[in-house]
Amino acid sequence: MNSTKVQRLKDWLEIPCENDRTKTKAFISEVLHVTNDPDKGRCIVTGEEVQASTNLIKIPKKFLLNYLNILKFLSPFNQNALAFLKKNITNFDVRVFDTPQDAITVLYSKLDFDRLLKLTSHQLLVLYICLEKKRGKNSFWQPLLDCFPNLGEYEGIPMTWNLRNSPPVSKKIYNLLPRSCILHSKKQIEQFYNDIHQISSISGNLELGIKEEEYLWAWLAVNTRCLYYKLHSCLPIGKTKFKEESSITMVPFVDYINHKTMDSNAIAKEAKSGYEVDSIDGIQKDEHVWFSYGPHDDTFLQCEYGFSTSELNYMSSNDYSYKCFNPYNTVNISEIVKKLLSLPKKKNVVEWLKQVGYYDDYTLGIDDTRLLGGKINVSVHPSFRTRIVLASLIEAESEFTFNELQRSYVCPARLEKFYQGLTEGEYYLTTEKVLLKKILSKLETELKDRLTSVLSFKVDSSVESKITTCRKLLLDELFIITSY
Repeated sequence: MNSTKVQRLKDWLEIPCENDRTKTKAFISEVLHVTNDPDKGRCIVTGEEVQASTNLIKIPKKFLLNYLNILKFLSPFNQNALAFLKKNITNFDVRVFDTPQDAITVLYSKLDFDRLLKLTSHQLLVLYICLEKKRGKNSFWQPLLDCFPNLGEYEGIPMTWNLRNSPPVSKKIYNLLPRSCILHSKKQIEQFYNDIHQISSISGNLELGIKEEEYLWAWLAVNTRCLYYKLHSCLPIGKTKFKEESSITMVPFVDYINHKTMDSNAIAKEAKSGYEVDSIDGIQKDEHVWFSYGPHDDTFLQCEYGFSTSELNYMSSNDYSYKCFNPYNTVNISEIVKKLLSLPKKKNVVEWLKQVGYYDDYTLGIDDTRLLGGKINVSVHPSFRTRIVLASLIEAESEFTFNELQRSYVCPARLEKFYQGLTEGEYYLTTEKVLLKKILSKLETELKDRLTSVLSFKVDSSVESKITTCRKLLLDELFIITSY
């Protein structure tokens, strides 16, 4: 952690801006300190005890890096942006957002504004961050951009292992990750390259001069550091299918606050003046300030943010145990189940499952977590969706028919009652467990084979963290399977 950069960030936030008639500046409580934790990365801790419901941070609107503010900072150079803002924002004062002119501001003046408005928040933020980074000290945002992690600090995010320019050894480790992790990260990779394409398409004949690694650095910063923020009603993006995913903002300094799966001690909230953070309950001295991520499993957290919350007591080549385990972890068996459903004689079964919205997303989850003898033990159960698909596999294919009069597929009566919640599906339990055991046995063999392959890699500094991450994610799934 570069303390000079952090201090420069705080100074920037706490000095009133020129031309800003409100003279608003940020407030950051003196008890808050940014530190670098070996296990949790950059974070904020308290230098003394904090009472409940204490205001800790206030960040004025001008310092929020989001869709609307980007348009405001483009407006001194882009006449169409200026006209749009004057039309939609009362008493808009362009002087507040003026910055020195340079080659990038010339580019801003030439951007097609109508095309620009078609970008999502994520895409616009990535484009703007990449270009502002090139401006150096001319950029209003330099103190914030200088505090972003470098690209190497994102190596815990699996999508970075399998990009076009990723080293071959990283791609090999990537292919040994659990199926669910590969599926999630492939969607991210597809989105990343789609975003680059969309950004490039709005530039027309302009040369943006942005390399893939620059896009990646900005894309990951946006993906990992944004908070929810309601879009201004004047923005066209707020009227499209991208409205929810575009309701984001970067909040300087606040993005140092780490997250827990549960038990947050602070809350971030939109305020009339900008963004604020308050304590919820009291926070002890030297305690981390936490937000809550909500119910996310380790696959999601690793893919999106580069870390997981389960912690191993120890991990050897043939044994392991947990001192804490993410209660939201699951094992996805969809791929194996869908292969069982892919037989031609299962066509009506598949059509019925699709009709009732129960095709795909078949998982095992955790009922209960207990600490016994210093080790975590869990009880595992199939989701209701999984029980329904297993029951449909147990039933005879001939029992699934198409009702010409109702133009819909019909399942056996006892399955209908189970699906409707009128029974607990007792009829299926014995056979369900046998079938599920067979599926899990196949997946267990696959996971163990992948673990063996991971352990065969020659460990050096370039792949050590990737190997550790891959092993932990494989063990997470293996632990659930063997606990069933």
